[in-house]
Amino acid sequence: MLDFLQLQQQFSGFGAYQVQTLAADRGRLQRALEAYHACDSAWESLAERVQEARGQTLAAAPLGRLGAHADAGTRPTPLTLVATDGSQIYPDRHVEPACFLLNISRIAFHYGTTERPLIEAVPYFRYRDDDLGDLAGAELESATVEVISALRDELELKQLFETAQAVRQAGRIVVAMADGTLIRWMVRNIGNRDLEARLIAAYTRTLAAFREARIPVCSYISMPGSTEVVNLLRLFLGEADDAPEDERLAGLTDRKLFERLLRPGQRSALYESSSKIQREYGADRICAFYVHAATGGRSAEIGRVETPRWVADDPALVDLVHAVVVSECDKGGGYPLVLSEAHERAVVRAGERAVFYDMVGRAMNRERLPEAGSRKAAAKRAPRI
Repeated sequence: MLDFLQLQQQFSGFGAYQVQTLAADRGRLQRALEAYHACDSAWESLAERVQEARGQTLAAAPLGRLGAHADAGTRPTPLTLVATDGSQIYPDRHVEPACFLLNISRIAFHYGTTERPLIEAVPYFRYRDDDLGDLAGAELESATVEVISALRDELELKQLFETAQAVRQAGRIVVAMADGTLIRWMVRNIGNRDLEARLIAAYTRTLAAFREARIPVCSYISMPGSTEVVNLLRLFLGEADDAPEDERLAGLTDRKLFERLLRPGQRSALYESSSKIQREYGADRICAFYVHAATGGRSAEIGRVETPRWVADDPALVDLVHAVVVSECDKGGGYPLVLSEAHERAVVRAGERAVFYDMVGRAMNRERLPEAGSRKAAAKRAPRI
């Protein structure tokens, strides 16, 4: 329970601090805009410098002129748009036996046809050690949040591909859209290089399947916190990490930069991420562009759209992905409608979580097995005051 009286006292300097922060951001933004326009024509040499600095700084490698912004075209019809999303109930150390749940939604919207949409979610109950797959001998009891999250992401992408294949029809364009990043950043937090490599390999096998089937796949990140383009500008300026505050771009996000650069519906140039993880992506290295997704007079919403390199190298596919993203954001009030539906179908709510643990207990009771759980877990599920 929050003590609002004590909390209110801590708000005394909040407003003044935000004013100070916004003033500093305005200075950074102005310097970033000047650098952005100054290095527009030097994109090829900048891309080379990013390659040379790979591993030292996480800067975006431009695939063309930085100022090559493009307006969205009209979304083609007929078209089938496929999306997935997932949520989970992690293994709880206060509950035995160890188990976890993955809930994956599958959505297919058919535009320009009279077909009914596909809207469903499929639960995956995991309780065997081999449910972790070939993960370097990991046991269910030792599965971490990062491992379960990586398995969920892998299953989401696999279901996205299988759903796209299932609904694909001759003469019909199919686009697959995921929520969040296609770069497995969180895998690096596992701390087991062999396990990390296995997880990334499984994920990239599915990315390769999209390429082999020629199904364009993309992902959408709302309110991105990325700084790769800003880091590119810092590289251009030769900015040191210890540069004076009034000369630094550090602290500015790409989103803030593109809020000033893009008109509603426009996309930025394409960039390839220089993340070390990309070395293991091979032909499916992830590229991105930023898009001003808010149309129809709504306030700015800058999204980050990621695609594999083979999509980024095809101007027609980039235009297709761009048009689909802007159309979906317009329908969804600034966020892709298909991803909103995927989220709603995938999310596991608190009441459903309680029912899940009740089902675990009843299954144990039917077999006359002891249900081991800590007093803390029981108390949290059934508060007495």
